[in-house]
Amino acid sequence: MTANDTARRNHDELFPNHRSTLSQTDPELIAYFDDFAFDEVLRHGDLPRSTRLMTQLAALIGMGALGEFRVMLSAALTAGVTPVQVKEIVYQAVPYAGMGRVVDFVHAVNEELVRRGVPLPLPSQSTTTPQTRLEQGRRVQGEIIGAEVLESLYAGSPADELHIQRFLSGNCFGDHYTRTGLDIPTRELLTLSILVAQGGCEPQVRGHVRANLNVGNGRETLIDVVTQLLPYIGYPRTLNALRAIDDIVPPEPQGETSDMARNEDVKDGVVFPAGEPNDRFARYFTGASYLQTLVGDPRFDVSVGNVTFEPGCRNNWHIHHDGYQLLLVTGGEGWFQEAGESARPLRPGDVVEIADGVKHWHGAAKDSWFSHIAITKGTSEWLEPVSDEEYAALG
Repeated sequence: MTANDTARRNHDELFPNHRSTLSQTDPELIAYFDDFAFDEVLRHGDLPRSTRLMTQLAALIGMGALGEFRVMLSAALTAGVTPVQVKEIVYQAVPYAGMGRVVDFVHAVNEELVRRGVPLPLPSQSTTTPQTRLEQGRRVQGEIIGAEVLESLYAGSPADELHIQRFLSGNCFGDHYTRTGLDIPTRELLTLSILVAQGGCEPQVRGHVRANLNVGNGRETLIDVVTQLLPYIGYPRTLNALRAIDDIVPPEPQGETSDMARNEDVKDGVVFPAGEPNDRFARYFTGASYLQTLVGDPRFDVSVGNVTFEPGCRNNWHIHHDGYQLLLVTGGEGWFQEAGESARPLRPGDVVEIADGVKHWHGAAKDSWFSHIAITKGTSEWLEPVSDEEYAALG
């Protein structure tokens, strides 16, 4: 039993004149795997080959799969991934997998580069100094995860853990993300691949799904990456990754889904226009929302906006500091919940008063559009998303 012609052709482009010893001892397994990894999976999505290979290398580091990494490293270099890019992949893995795991992969890269006649060390890609790494790292970190999220992480950290936040800014972002050799969107895809492949990192996976969206890697790209990782990381970790993606950026409604949504007239505006896609705050929402600013004049100490939620959309748990929020429901059906309290259904004409310091969330019913006017004073601290389990339990 052998792989099909397409799989063999794709395989041979990456591994010219190479024949796996397993094809002799385990021909059925290798035929299944090659047909799947080098034909069936490759037919899904249009991820550039170099990006596919780099994310697969990153995932193999996350898994600690040194033997397969060596094989795929040779393929990546043959396919045009540069020595600098390969080095940056292993460097990027250090803050996420730890030097204890990554050091063997650094040696593996060095051995392969020496074998190919590449002189070491490679040209420096560092752009920071010990004096600038914290400032530059915090700047890049804010661009990736959002300035408000970053400030909330610092503000919400216990005093005896604040040094970890500084380590993240200076070491993880200042030492690594500021390097040249790979752009930020590619580094975020690599980070996501490392975390997905490690397993047990679901909160961090969700965070880096949001970070990828912030730097321009959309749902389609993220699903393409996870699809290409599947043959190497297996189904459980793949399905966990897809769930995180669906939670943060749900698929567009298809078929009967949109036809069954109630109160669709809300999407065209009720009292005020629905506004534009709420891109500025999208990282704090599960699902799609729209925002029409009604009062944003800095002379006034409140902001007023009309917020429209697609069915199933809700914002994260959050707290308003040094102020309050009032919600005036204008259309559709939705929910409001304070931490520790039962969720309250909302319909047009309802008013919600949210005091300073109260943790809460609000959003649409799962099958209805929803809109409210939000009158807000103070600053908002954005927290974790409302889980699917919490939301589904509302009925």
